[in-house]
Amino acid sequence: KTTRLFLIKKDLLNQIKALGESEGATLFMTLLTAFQVLLCRYSGQKDIVVGSPIANRHYEEIEGLIGFFVNTLALRTSFKEESFKEALRRVKEATLQAYQHQDVPFEQLVDYLQVPRSLNHNPIFQVVFALQTVGGSPLVLEGLDISWVGSHTHVAKFDLSLVAFESSEGLELGFEYASDLFEGETIERLAGCFKTLLEGIVEDPEVSIEKVGILSAQERHQILVEWNATEVTYPEDKCIHELFEEQVVRTPDNIAVSYEGEDLTYQELNERANQVAHYLRKLGVGPESLVALSLERSLELVIGLLGILKAGGAYVPLDPSYPDDRLQFMLEDTQASVLITQQELRGKFKGYEGRIVELLGEAQEEIDKESKENPEVKNQPEHLAYIIYT
Repeated sequence: KTTRLFLIKKDLLNQIKALGESEGATLFMTLLTAFQVLLCRYSGQKDIVVGSPIANRHYEEIEGLIGFFVNTLALRTSFKEESFKEALRRVKEATLQAYQHQDVPFEQLVDYLQVPRSLNHNPIFQVVFALQTVGGSPLVLEGLDISWVGSHTHVAKFDLSLVAFESSEGLELGFEYASDLFEGETIERLAGCFKTLLEGIVEDPEVSIEKVGILSAQERHQILVEWNATEVTYPEDKCIHELFEEQVVRTPDNIAVSYEGEDLTYQELNERANQVAHYLRKLGVGPESLVALSLERSLELVIGLLGILKAGGAYVPLDPSYPDDRLQFMLEDTQASVLITQQELRGKFKGYEGRIVELLGEAQEEIDKESKENPEVKNQPEHLAYIIYT
């Protein structure tokens, strides 16, 4: 376990007290509400349960007895779209109800709810909040010199515990956390967010709990400005298939495309697209040439599209689900000289007079004979890439 200490200055503490008093709530209730709101915002969960120890000496007869009467309360709040003041009122009500049943041992509650036990976390809640109010003059006993000795434990009892106590300087906050789960920097950010949240609610208690700020000005600038400064110079002198070829060199064995259990690496996709490109070049395809592409969803669809670009041509996608008349109009309108398709779809293009290239069909044997090297086509970024009908 590890503990980090933080300080809420007296001015802010007094404002927090005044906010609670305006709603008839104690400092404990106000801080608990703020802490639960912080957990809600941090986790994205609306239903928050926080444990809290209670002295359990509410009967006059046992106030003076020596013994261990401490019990643990599970304080649950289900947040909704509401202001902090509205949330404080509900937490106040839930806390008062919990006080009425503080005699019920926590272990009995766990057994009654039949919560599954686990060795790696506490049942019902994993986060604890406590406000220590014991203070004042040191204990004086006749014949004894008494001094405070701090306690040291090496194991965190819960995933995260926040213990607050008032001092002459303000409100001391001690975050005890399981070092297996949290890093020190994370807890420092959490404490900073808690302080920012407290400042926000005292400034405007009617603020929505979903909108109250939890980031400091520096953190907001880092997220909104520094981390968004991602502008880079795009290589405007290169075509998209050339950028793809550069990626092939970087990661030739990485998976580039997958479909129904079949995969192609960047190297394999590049080589097959190159063969299509060389074949199309022999058919006269080059810059500004239009090549229609009508294939069912498949690996060949990607191979054909990339092959057209590598040949220097522009592709015209024809959705096989379109009516035949619509497809015929698009072919006539573009006057595409080459159509890449598959045998099962050939019947949809009976009136087409250009060259039909069937991938995995009659043309595949010739395509497989072509070179796998990148074709030397000097396309310019200004050349046509595709025509699409919307």
